Amino acid sequence: MTLILGVDIGGTDIKLGLVDGEGEIRGSGKISTRPAEGPEAAAARVRAWLAESAAGAGAIAAAGVDCAGLVDGERGFLHVSPNLVGWKNVPLRDVFERALGVPAIVENDANAAAYGEWARGAGRGMKNFVCLTLGTGVGGGVIVNGELYRGSSGFAGEIGHAVISADGPLCACGNRGCLEALIGARAIVERAIGMLRGAGGSGNAWGDSPTVEALSRAAASGDAVAAAAFRETGRWLGIALANVVHILAPEAIAIGGGVAGAGDLILEPARATVRDCVMDGAMASVRIVPAELGNRASFIGVSLLALGRLNERR
Repeated sequence: MTLILGVDIGGTDIKLGLVDGEGEIRGSGKISTRPAEGPEAAAARVRAWLAESAAGAGAIAAAGVDCAGLVDGERGFLHVSPNLVGWKNVPLRDVFERALGVPAIVENDANAAAYGEWARGAGRGMKNFVCLTLGTGVGGGVIVNGELYRGSSGFAGEIGHAVISADGPLCACGNRGCLEALIGARAIVERAIGMLRGAGGSGNAWGDSPTVEALSRAAASGDAVAAAAFRETGRWLGIALANVVHILAPEAIAIGGGVAGAGDLILEPARATVRDCVMDGAMASVRIVPAELGNRASFIGVSLLALGRLNERR
């Protein structure tokens, strides 16, 4: 049985998975990222986890590594990541190949999640598929004719930085009105607080430090302001998805990530906006669905991408 190690590097934790050739998880775990210690130290901790916690599973044949940011998969290079301060222009593939002693690939985390969902989740059996991950930021990945689409620069799929409102709020990337600035977790909370104050509410109805999860629970329990904040969020998402439909005409668009846990509070207004904005023929075959793999999508996807690269070399 061929085993691939999937390494999903976040700002706080590194999620790890041993994935077989069928995309089944044979072991998993989590370790601290500690970005300030640098990529070599993180790779060494991954090696230690593999030796201590996964030794009984068998030897790995390759590794797939993903993280947020501008990742050049062809060169195995991380240019910059919003979650990994100080990790700039890092030859991440070389770092992990030296640490683990096996071939490795690197990929953007949203691309990896999209590939995982296409191969083993909500996009299974489709030729053309898009996946968005909604959380602190907004990531995107695109499958075209059964292949992960990276574009000429290698950075395609940055749907979160499509400008949806030219005069909108400032995004972390420096532009205004990006989808991420409109529907990221912080934007949703700020929208709800603004609506509450506009309605004459005093204080904060959702605690001192409200979260999207708290707002979701409140909306499900009948909180009209929280529900309105999600409807507005869904409307902005729907505008972006209508553009995706017109440009790519995928069979389905899957929505995942922590913010997507709000479910139909966001998805229903998004679907309604898409129906209003796209040409009838373009919408006829496009479904907007929840992602299926949760936080396993990235390490499953990047493992399968690594397996594909390994098989090409044989």
